[in-house]
Order: sequence, then structure tokens, then C-alpha cells
Amino acid sequence: MTRSFRFRRLEARRTGGTRSQLELSYPLPRSPSGKVYQFSPNPDAVPRLFLIGSAPAERQIRDEDRARILRAPGPGQTVCPYTGHTAEDDEFVHFADIEAIKRQIGHDAVADVSDWLGDLARDFNRRQPRDSIISMTLEHKPSRRARPVTIREDLLRDLSCDVCRRSYGVYAIALFCPDCGAPNLALHFRREITLVHEQLAIAAVQDRGGHSELAYRLLGNAHEDVLTAFETTLKAVYRHLARRREPDRAAELCSKKAVGTAFQSIKRGGKKFAEIGIDPYAVLSQEESDRMAINIEKRHVIGHNLAVADEQYVALTQVEQPGETVHLVAEEIGRFADTCLRVITTLEGALLPTTTTGGRCPPASASSSRPARRS
Repeated sequence: MTRSFRFRRLEARRTGGTRSQLELSYPLPRSPSGKVYQFSPNPDAVPRLFLIGSAPAERQIRDEDRARILRAPGPGQTVCPYTGHTAEDDEFVHFADIEAIKRQIGHDAVADVSDWLGDLARDFNRRQPRDSIISMTLEHKPSRRARPVTIREDLLRDLSCDVCRRSYGVYAIALFCPDCGAPNLALHFRREITLVHEQLAIAAVQDRGGHSELAYRLLGNAHEDVLTAFETTLKAVYRHLARRREPDRAAELCSKKAVGTAFQSIKRGGKKFAEIGIDPYAVLSQEESDRMAINIEKRHVIGHNLAVADEQYVALTQVEQPGETVHLVAEEIGRFADTCLRVITTLEGALLPTTTTGGRCPPASASSSRPARRS
């Protein structure tokens, strides 16, 4: 009797449908930390890849955080961490994962057919008479094709939302939690500051060990990293808010030529934000503003002049003489980083889902009574 054919491996994955039209469920490939690839359906997202991981089984949003979230966390919808675009979970499935699952289904289907042919051959051979003049055997060589393996890598920036506690992975700058949609700008920048403080600690160890030149180089790298992270974050937020607040002018405002290096200067960066009705530097005192301006100029000297003071830097600081190596002190770098974090934390208010016009970030004002800040 011929064995009836069944896709046994596929049926083990069955969640519905009929025997001839199975509805299957296969798990998505995961990274070593257990995260799943996601691909933003919003073409304005640059980049579009991110990863989403697990969250505690039981979690509650604190009352003070409810105004920060875009949606109740959990399945159903996903938020693009780069643009805030919200859509159904299925729209974020990564195209490479779909192809990987197709390969798994194909492998299991072929294996099921191979098993059936093997059973068929054994039944046929078992029924052959032993003393017959004519002897026939049916040989089946099973496929030795290995099960397809899909490798997923974790992105370097690994975070957990401080509102809903969902773990996720993104590239260096993202604005929102992909689960609850809360702005996570300050969370990202705090991670940068943590890394800077770790660099400062390593520099101190090297200095105590008599490696003063190496220590100075590490301090310089840490100092430059602060401003690089600050500038990159300001650019990302500015472009997002320009698209949200000035959609008709966004292409003009966000062009490479229009943005340039504006956010390497308080004055020029402030003018860019004023175009969309925001003054992120209003939180700073004049002393903090002056300190930030000096550190911005110091970064240019370190990065472009081998840390040798030039006339412009000397005129601004009144400390070193032209040709001298600029002074770098770990404590000062730490204060500079913390000052940048204050600006970023304040700017995060403009990303809140309740923001309509001016948001929670202090608006720009042409009639401000505060003394003018240096660029």
C-alpha cells in the first residue's frame, strides 16, 4: 500500500488553513542578543535598519511619562526610531528575513518529500519476494543539504528605552523608542557622555603611568567626541523638526549647503533653529554659553591644528600664546559634555508627541534680554 504523502515538518509549523493550503508560522532570525531586524517603511529614514528586542513581561508606564509616549507599548504597531513614523508591525518586517524564511520553508518541504520517498523505497523493497527469478530494488539517496543558517548581527548602539524598557539597537543617532515612541534623544546622548567619561578615566590611568603624551591624545579624542556627538545630534533633530514644522521648506532648510557646519557654532546653529521657532541654547547661562564657545573653538584647534593654539583661539581664550599646545583638563571636558547634555535634554521637549507649535523647548525670541552669546 502506497504511503499517503504529508508535509510533516511544515505541518508542525501550521497555525491554520487546510492540508492543501497551510498557514505557517516561522520565527524571525535573531541577533546574538535576541533582537530582530526591522526596516523602516518611511523612505525619509536614513538609515532604515534598526533592531528591536525584548521587554520585561510586566511593565507599566509611570504617570509622569505618559505625556512622552506616542502609543501604548506592545504588539500592533512599531515606531521608526529615526523619523517617528508609525505603522503596523508587518510593514517593518525586513525583506531579508522574508527571504530567509522562504529558504527555511523550501528546505523543510524538500526534506519532507525526501522522507516520503525514502519510506516509499523501504516499503517497496520490503514487499519484494525473496526467491523470485526477477529481483528489483528501489534506491533513494536522501538530500544532504544543510538547513539554511541565517546570521543577524547586533548594531553597535544597544539601548533600552527609559520609559517602556524595550531593548533595541540603532545606528549612532535615533530620536524615538520603536515601541512606545517616546523621544529617546537624551538617552542616546547620555550614552555618548558615558563613553567620554570612560575615555577620561583611561587617560588618567595612562597619565599616572607616566604616558603623558598618550594621555593627552586620549583627552583630545574625548574632547573631540563630545562636539562630534553634539553636532551630529543637533543636525538630526533640526532636520526632523524642519520636516515636521516647515514641510514646504524642508528641502531647502535641510539641504547639505544650508546646514553645512552651522552646528559647530552656537551663533550659526542658533540661527538655524530660529528658522523653525526654537532656541535650544536658552537653557544655558552666559558663563555656560561662553564655556561652550571656547570648547568648540578648542576642538577646531585640536582637530585641525595638532592642538597648537593659533591667533584666533588666543584672542578668544586669553590663556595660551600662539604656538603653544592648548591645555586639556579632564574635569573641563566633563563639564563641557554635561553642558551639551543640558541643551540636548531641553531640545528633546520639541520631539514630544504633544508638541504642536513651540513644543516644550524654549522658543526663539528676537527681543531676548539675555546678553548676546559668542559663536
